[in-house]
Amino acid sequence: MSSSTAERIKQHALQLFAQKGYFGTSLNEVASLVGIKKPSLYAHFKNKDDLYITILQDLMDNFIERVKIDAAELESSSTRALLYRFLTNMVDFWKDDTLGLLYKRTLLFPEEKFRSSIHEQFLQTEIYTTEILSKIFSKGQHNGEVPPQPLDPLIDAYYCLIDGLFLQRFLYSSSEFDKKVEHAFEHFWKATEIGGR
Repeated sequence: MSSSTAERIKQHALQLFAQKGYFGTSLNEVASLVGIKKPSLYAHFKNKDDLYITILQDLMDNFIERVKIDAAELESSSTRALLYRFLTNMVDFWKDDTLGLLYKRTLLFPEEKFRSSIHEQFLQTEIYTTEILSKIFSKGQHNGEVPPQPLDPLIDAYYCLIDGLFLQRFLYSSSEFDKKVEHAFEHFWKATEIGGR
């Protein structure tokens, strides 16, 4: 079996886990979609748990890849543009039919047996995103785009913006959601510019 078989297994398992969840997905379904027999899956993954954890790690890695902002952009863009870019990177990830659905299912309705693993992966992802936000807000304060104030409340408020929009993504049409993203970000930025006063 080639490594491309492992990738095909992950690709089909990702779709099934997103649509049906962990318990609703069977290895027989995965094998059938890949075009192999179920025992062949075990050449690539120890069991269903191993496959699921691998998919979740790939999901978080994909999330990090999607939201990252490179050093050149960090250097050349305004604070407002960077914060908006960071937000739209997240929004684009959530709009991905498969990744966004699995992300929602994983964070909002984690399978009990994976709760601690999911929580640990989430915390690692948050460390990464907090580092990006710290750089953006620090740059903004250094350049005078953001008034001097503690970074933690700014980052916490930004996370609340993100969390609210994450939920709304699944409640509204794409066009309505896009308007809500614009409106919420504009108000967040206005509050940031005046230092929350």
